[in-house]
Amino acid sequence: MSQITGGELLARALQAEGIEFLFGLPSPEIDPLFAQLESHGIRLVPMRHEAAAVHMAEGLYKTTGKVAAVLGNPGPGSANLIPGVTTALHEGVPVLALSSQHRLGIAYPSTPATFQGQDQVEMFRPVVKWSAPVFQWERIPEIVRMAFREMWNGRPGPVHIDLPAPLMYEERDEGDAPVELAGRSRTGTPQASADQLREAATLLASAKRPIVVSGTGVDRAEANTELLEIVELLDCPVLNTQAGRATVPHDHPNFIMGFGEAGDLVRHEADVILAVGTRIGNLDLPYDKYWGDPAGQQLIQIDVDPRNMGVTRPLTLGIVADAHHALRGLADELHAAGAGGRKGATEDLARYRQAVDEMRMLQAKPILEWQGPGIHPAHAIGVIGAVFGPDAIYTADGGNTNLWAYALLPGTRPRSYHTILELGMLGTGIPQAIGAKLGAPEREVVCVTGDGAAGFNVMEMQSAAREGLNITVVVFAEGSWTMEEPNELARWGETWGCRQGDIRWDLVAEGLGCHSEYVESLDELEPALRRCQQHDGPSLVCLHSDHDANLAVPESMLARFFEVYSGPDPAPADHSPS
Repeated sequence: MSQITGGELLARALQAEGIEFLFGLPSPEIDPLFAQLESHGIRLVPMRHEAAAVHMAEGLYKTTGKVAAVLGNPGPGSANLIPGVTTALHEGVPVLALSSQHRLGIAYPSTPATFQGQDQVEMFRPVVKWSAPVFQWERIPEIVRMAFREMWNGRPGPVHIDLPAPLMYEERDEGDAPVELAGRSRTGTPQASADQLREAATLLASAKRPIVVSGTGVDRAEANTELLEIVELLDCPVLNTQAGRATVPHDHPNFIMGFGEAGDLVRHEADVILAVGTRIGNLDLPYDKYWGDPAGQQLIQIDVDPRNMGVTRPLTLGIVADAHHALRGLADELHAAGAGGRKGATEDLARYRQAVDEMRMLQAKPILEWQGPGIHPAHAIGVIGAVFGPDAIYTADGGNTNLWAYALLPGTRPRSYHTILELGMLGTGIPQAIGAKLGAPEREVVCVTGDGAAGFNVMEMQSAAREGLNITVVVFAEGSWTMEEPNELARWGETWGCRQGDIRWDLVAEGLGCHSEYVESLDELEPALRRCQQHDGPSLVCLHSDHDANLAVPESMLARFFEVYSGPDPAPADHSPS
């Protein structure tokens, strides 16, 4: 047996778990690992800020299902990971956070005299599913296995390992710590029982107006085909959650956008609801005014984590299971029961589609009538969608810019529309685009971001340039925290701290080694985007959007968004189709 360092032993353990990317910065404490990454099939991607490293890992996972490792150096480097790791915890994104540490003798505990002395295990513990230090060289593979078991237990999420420098440099016989493949150290996801699937099929097959609600867990489980098979068997509406925007094709004849009056009508009339891969959280406004009287509805919920069951709507049947397995079994049960041919299905869908058309026309009217001067963000989103189309991967970031993108970008393929919804962390768009491009280099990746959000991580454009990544970032530059203005203006008639000033983001990007464009009129946008497509490397478009137009997000959409914070408006929702 040969002698290997702890760094090589760690590289072997990461390779066994399928890690292909490590996002992090070098430091002496972790260099033995860096020396072994390439020979173990792991690509090191340095970045400008550690929080962005986690957002890159998020973009990679959301696009491909692959887990990445991120690294924080002792003290501030590890502390900088915390905002990103917090986001991953809220978003259910599995990521392995590694923190390098000084010598154990001064770390646990540290005295007030210790340079960069902090208990990094306790620092991470509130924002990860599991956190542990490594105290012995031979336990490195075991602790990595433990971390990955906890990462995939229930809803996926981040885990943390603290790595003291002496263990990384220590050399021992490789036979002292065997590394096992991932499949030998943990089981698969939970599976639905036959009785549960039969009960769910009975409820759905006998329903007068069943509906399916598709959350982001459908994407994560790659259960999109099975979900649509059930929708088509039942010939029922399928609604997406906000996070699940990419889970259902928007041109599917049974698709109804869940966030809007048409979705309200569908939910109110439903007698049986099948919700898959969603907690029906606050962003989906789980109030009776939008969902109907729970006494007259039966909710079937399929989710991988029992903690997500019945948290906002009363539950009839909860199935803790992998969505792909559960939906495959449910579709088979519905086939066996002869589901289909539901009376009134065609007429109901026609009414719902009419409600969708009327809702869109109502929202589009002021946008279409807007004459400028300047660029309306909705018009610009339309051009971006037309240039890049439904096959691109989109990352959306910001406040009102995010709302415009959600409403108007084209429907995409599964795992191709990424934003941060549950936590609302700004600055994720650019690094998520980088992670998405690393995972799917053959696809176009576009980030649509507000200028407030862009300011958090615009330096990562230099990371994209260094890595040679063809991503396009469009910054809607109006110089204001626009989403914060309506409340201040309505209550006090003035705003505080909302003005950012005018920033030439294109000049910033040029200085970071990127192709850049500055756009002041709508007719300049398409040619600028085409030049970005042709450029070999990252591009940034500074789009001078109109402040007043950005404020004019459709009133009903903005009102719903504020109900997320304040609770339901007492005014009853109007569910008539006209």
